[in-house]
Amino acid sequence: MCPVACIDKLLRCEQLGYWGKMDSFQLSLLRKELKTKLYTEAKSVSSWISQIFDIHYTVQGCVSLLNRMGFTYKKTSEIPCEADHDRQEEFMKELSRVLEKKDSKSIVYYADGVHPTHNSRSTYAWIEKGEEFPQPTVSGRDRVNINGLLSAYDVTDVIAHDCDSVNALSTKALYEKALIKHPEASVIYIISDNAKYYRNKDLREWIKGTKIVQWFLPAYSPNLNLIERLWKFLRKKVINIGFYRSKEMFRKAVMNFFARIDEYKEELESFLTLNFRLYNSKTFSLD
Repeated sequence: MCPVACIDKLLRCEQLGYWGKMDSFQLSLLRKELKTKLYTEAKSVSSWISQIFDIHYTVQGCVSLLNRMGFTYKKTSEIPCEADHDRQEEFMKELSRVLEKKDSKSIVYYADGVHPTHNSRSTYAWIEKGEEFPQPTVSGRDRVNINGLLSAYDVTDVIAHDCDSVNALSTKALYEKALIKHPEASVIYIISDNAKYYRNKDLREWIKGTKIVQWFLPAYSPNLNLIERLWKFLRKKVINIGFYRSKEMFRKAVMNFFARIDEYKEELESFLTLNFRLYNSKTFSLD
């Protein structure tokens, strides 16, 4: 056989065998099965294929098949069972209507408190095969308490209030900082969860005399609070990668992150988009 014919035969074999032993209909059924039932092992997927189609894959062969289909092995997403999917979508539509009508002097913040623990945590990193990368830890469970605001439209506009406790008093102090920072604002919308300190009677009475308007997320909806992603980014950049011998060193590292927030602008702009994944699997954009 001539070289050209050999190459042609090999290419045709590769094309025919790319999806292995399954045809498009079988693959569509497998995809539906994987999207409706949780499989924690490739071996279990291989067994299902064998039982349903009488087609046999090794574990590694099944892994390769799943990768080609666009599936990857990763952690599941935790969803509060109390979350109301319809209420989430209704809230986002209502918020979208309000934001579309806001004027150029309106400010929109997302609010939340975070309590990073003074202790190192194991994390994923690139480590040489067969080697370990030890991370020192400290004893104790001391925390740093941060009451924070994140602008919906400027990832570098972050107000982080270092406080003894995240409560109504520290929230009032946080809101006062927002008013001082934006004296020309026509209104300052603050979107938060339903924590008691946001709904505190004295705080809400004080708010009536200011430019602040509170918006409360539906219950059990951390997926709709943009600042939750900032806390995740903070853990990745500061909390999980360094060792801080004292609580004060840890506190300074956390606050230094906010002081240098401009340095992370490019990364944050791709991470803190106004695209939100609802618990009914829909994506809602406020852009």
